[in-house]
Amino acid sequence: MARRLGFGLRLQLVLALSAAFIIAFALLGVAAVQLGRRARESARVRDAEAAARVIAAGLAEGPNHARFVSLADAALGHGGIRGAEWERPRVQTWVRGVTGLGTPVEVPVEVRAPGGVGADTTRHGVVRLWVRPGDARAEAGFGNLMLFYVAFTGGAILLLTYLALTFLIVRPVEAVTRASERVAEGRLETQVPVRGAAEVAGLAQSFNAMARQLGAERLALEERLRQLEAARAETSAAQDQVLRSARLASVGRLAAGIAHEIGNPLAAILGLTEIARDADLDAEERDEFLARIQTETERIHRIIRDLLDFARQEQEPGAGDGERRADLGQVVADAVHLVAPQKDTAKLRIERRVEEVPPVRGSADRLTQVVLNLLLNAADAVEGEGDVVVEVAREGEEVVLSVSDTGPGIPEDVLEELFEPFVTTKPVGQGTGLGLAVCHTIVERVGGTITAENAEGGGARFVIRLPLA
Repeated sequence: MARRLGFGLRLQLVLALSAAFIIAFALLGVAAVQLGRRARESARVRDAEAAARVIAAGLAEGPNHARFVSLADAALGHGGIRGAEWERPRVQTWVRGVTGLGTPVEVPVEVRAPGGVGADTTRHGVVRLWVRPGDARAEAGFGNLMLFYVAFTGGAILLLTYLALTFLIVRPVEAVTRASERVAEGRLETQVPVRGAAEVAGLAQSFNAMARQLGAERLALEERLRQLEAARAETSAAQDQVLRSARLASVGRLAAGIAHEIGNPLAAILGLTEIARDADLDAEERDEFLARIQTETERIHRIIRDLLDFARQEQEPGAGDGERRADLGQVVADAVHLVAPQKDTAKLRIERRVEEVPPVRGSADRLTQVVLNLLLNAADAVEGEGDVVVEVAREGEEVVLSVSDTGPGIPEDVLEELFEPFVTTKPVGQGTGLGLAVCHTIVERVGGTITAENAEGGGARFVIRLPLA
């Protein structure tokens, strides 16, 4: 199960919507309360103005204290009116109720003074009503009611919005997330229901198409892997066949080279046998001839046994070349021992400079074939008479084996492709060009490398690097 990263989409939506609605509806609630307070204040002022006009109209016929008192008492207590004044120029102001506190509302009044018709006796006065401030408790109750209404409405809208986003976005996205986790586990047949908002439905369709494409590509890849595995098996079989063929070729060359080594002891055996049959020989002479016959026979047996041991493929069941261990010093000794009886190597001087090294990765039989091939090539290069140096030393986590000769060296035009099949420096008919290619294959199979170069003092030098076992 993959580790969850951060908050989920559902929680993020809740937090974002809650923050947005709290900010928006808090501002809306404050604005609504303030607007309501101002609206009620304006309504009281308008009611007070209407009452002031009524009083002013009742006093327009002339000053009458009783009428003023009657009109003022009728207005007091209504719409928050707590006091009334009739202020006239150069005349004492008539007052009723509590004045000087609250919001004043004034209405001008023209009063006709007595003096006869046509006399200019009009004087201006002002009727002033005092409106008390709004009741704080009532205002608080109204504000609380308004805030409750705003909060309730906002909560309902928040819940509906959350449910809508959950069904349209969150659940489809969660379905895509769970499906992607199943695909990551390798279940490429997974499909996601196409639902929700258009964008989310498009995402589900794209995911389904991707899953189908991945499934098809995996099937194609598996088929390709099967084909590659079959091709690898065929290639491995072909390489094994080439290795066996090269080995048999080396055996043939060794067999041809040791024919004279077997012929000479056989001739000696035949001669000694004829002499041993002579009846005139005493027992001591006959025993001497028989001992010489036995020595020559053992020599022939040893040569044939070494050749058969090299020719025989000794495979360990269940173990590949890279899983086997080989003593490189013994490998070099075996290869030199196989080359020694050859007629065309009689004058070849092989010097071994072998250090004590740990076992290396690889088959001793296959590595012997490699060293033998390099020794035979060196013998051909010096035409059977010259010096060959075999060195074995450890360098770090590798063992380095080198074979050097005093021949003419390797032409520069074939040096880069010397390990390619059918590339040879020998005259036509004297080499197949497969020996070094086989050596390259054997060394690479165990994780090693083989290179060729021309030595500074002349001649060719082959260097093999093998990993420790």
